[in-house]
Amino acid sequence: AVVSTQSTGEPWIAGLWEPLLRQISSLPREESLSAKLAALSITTVPTVAAPIKQIYNLEWEGEWEHSFPHGVDKLLRPFSDSSPFYPSTILTMSALTSDDRVKQTYELGISVDASYGPGDSFGLLCENSDTEVTALLSRLSLAPHEHYRLTVVEGVKPRLLPKHILLECTPWYALKYTVDIHSLPKKALLKYLAECCEEQKEGDVLQYLASKEGSSDLNELIYSRGLSLLELLTIFPSCHPGLGGLLQFLPRLNPRYYSVSRITQQGLKFVFNLITNTRHPATPPLPGVCSSWLNSLLPGATLYTYRRKNDSFIPHLPDHVTLITGNRYRALDSLYEREFREHLSSGKLSVWHRAFSRDEVREEGGESWRYVQDVIRGSPGPELVKEITENVASVFVCGDAKGLAAGVWEALIEGLELHTGRSREESEWYLKEMRTVKRYCENIWS
Repeated sequence: AVVSTQSTGEPWIAGLWEPLLRQISSLPREESLSAKLAALSITTVPTVAAPIKQIYNLEWEGEWEHSFPHGVDKLLRPFSDSSPFYPSTILTMSALTSDDRVKQTYELGISVDASYGPGDSFGLLCENSDTEVTALLSRLSLAPHEHYRLTVVEGVKPRLLPKHILLECTPWYALKYTVDIHSLPKKALLKYLAECCEEQKEGDVLQYLASKEGSSDLNELIYSRGLSLLELLTIFPSCHPGLGGLLQFLPRLNPRYYSVSRITQQGLKFVFNLITNTRHPATPPLPGVCSSWLNSLLPGATLYTYRRKNDSFIPHLPDHVTLITGNRYRALDSLYEREFREHLSSGKLSVWHRAFSRDEVREEGGESWRYVQDVIRGSPGPELVKEITENVASVFVCGDAKGLAAGVWEALIEGLELHTGRSREESEWYLKEMRTVKRYCENIWS
C-alpha cells in the first residue's frame, strides 16, 4: 500500500479520490493504478506553491490562411544559425528483418543536400502521430486549424522564452511538430494543470502530486507508469488547460539522431528499429514517436534533416581489417551479411567475428560469443591486442554507449592487462592516449 511519509498533520485529502477512480478504471489495463489510489492515505499538508506565472497571452484570429511550408521555415528557425534543416526525399525503404521474434528493422534511403562521410550522423525532425494529436485537440476542445497569436506577457525576460515556440500558428501544427506530448509531466506542468481544474478536489490532488510531500506518490502513480498528457487529462476530466500554457510547459519535440549506414550516389541510407516503449505492467505500451512515424511513410515523402559531422571517425584502411559485429540471432537478424561476405571475398575485410546474444550456434572452432566484448575476451583476444599494441591498429566502435561501448572499453583494458603485463591503470591510460590521438574512435548513442 502507498501511505504518507508522515503520520502527523490534518487529513486534507480524504475522499478526493473517488471521482478520479472512476476515470482511471475506464482506462485500459489501469486496474492496479485504481487500487493504488484507493489504498492511498495522505495526512501531510503539501507545501503551497506560488501561482504559476504564464509568459504568453493568446489571441484567436480565425482560420489560418497561410499554407505551409511557411510554417516549416518558422519551425526550423531555432536551428538555423548553426545546423539548418534541409528537405530530404525518401527514395527507398526495405525491411532488413521479417520474423516477428526479432525487432522489426528497416533501411531507408534518402536524398541529401550535404556531403556525408564515414561516422557521420544526422538529426531528423520527427512528428507526433495524427491520431494522438487529434485526440488531444478533441480533449482540449480546440479547432485544429484556427489561427492563434501569442504575445509575451509584459515584464517576462527574453531568456525565459522557449526558443521552439511558434508565436503564430495553429493548434494542429504546434502540437504535431513543436512539443513532446509524450514526455513525463514535470512538476511545473502539474501545478499549471492543477490551476486549470474546475473541480477543487482534482486540483488539490494535482497540487499534492506536484509538491515535495507528494514526490513518492508522483513517482509511483504517474512516472512509473509513464503517463502522458492525454492520459493525465483523461484521469482529471475537469482539467481544461489553455493552449498557451501547454506550449509553455511542454518540452520541445527534439530531433532524433541516426548514424549513416551507407553512402550512395543518390544520398545516404540509415537503419532504424520499430520501437515499442514498455511501461508499467498495468499501462499499455507506447509506440516510439519517430520510428512509428517513419514506418508509416512511403517513398516520395519529405523529411527534414541536418548533418552531424564526425571527422574523427574516418578510417584509413590498412592491409588488415578485423570486423566484430553483434546481433541477436544468426538466422533472423544478421544485418548486411551478404555485403560483409562480399568484402571478405574481395579482401577489403580480413577477419569477421560474429556475436549473437540470443543464439547458442557455435562459430567454427567450437567457440561462441554472446556480445562483441566476449570476442575480445575469447580466443581472438591475443591477436587483437597485438594488432593494437605492436601494429599500431586503430579501433572504431559503433553502437550503444551504455552496453556495447562500455563493454568493449572494459574488455580491452582486461586484454591489455592479460596479454601485455600492464597494470589496469597503465592499460586504461593506454586506451585514453589512443583516444587522444584518434586511434580509438567512437560513434555511439544512448
